[in-house]
Amino acid sequence: MSPQVFELAPLTQTSMLSFLVLLLGLAGILLMLWLKKMPNIAKSASLGILLVMMGGFSWVFYQSSHAELVLTDSGLTLDVPFYKVQLSRADLLVTEARIVDLQQEVGLTPSFKANGIGMPGFQLGWFNLQGKGRSFLAITDKSQLVLIPTTKGYDLLLTVPRGAELIAQLQK
Repeated sequence: MSPQVFELAPLTQTSMLSFLVLLLGLAGILLMLWLKKMPNIAKSASLGILLVMMGGFSWVFYQSSHAELVLTDSGLTLDVPFYKVQLSRADLLVTEARIVDLQQEVGLTPSFKANGIGMPGFQLGWFNLQGKGRSFLAITDKSQLVLIPTTKGYDLLLTVPRGAELIAQLQK
């Protein structure tokens, strides 16, 4: 089988608005710090940290439109901003993979962010789920998610527009 690429769902209007509000808020704080009288070292450190944060969030915002999942004979690679998850076919519990809707399956709702980005309309990274333990999430739409359990002690919960096709290819 040749590598099959499945694009992850693009950012929704809610998630784009969340990013823009976050970036504008950081820019406002940056401006306030620039104008505030304070020691030069403190000002430089604060401005540097804020610029790095703004750059990081801008990069995630931009790269989110290029997130993809690549399925090959040997395994699955999930390439999203700041994270790259690689699993072999043996690590995937393909018979248990399915489409889920978080409004109907409350036990799969993310409850605690362990290492990731969580904002309205966008969740990316490692999260704990209410009823299922740890999972890696890349979510922009909570109604059509693909759940892929693994033997590694965590699940993948992803917004994939061609989710049914992905599951069919996983189960071949």
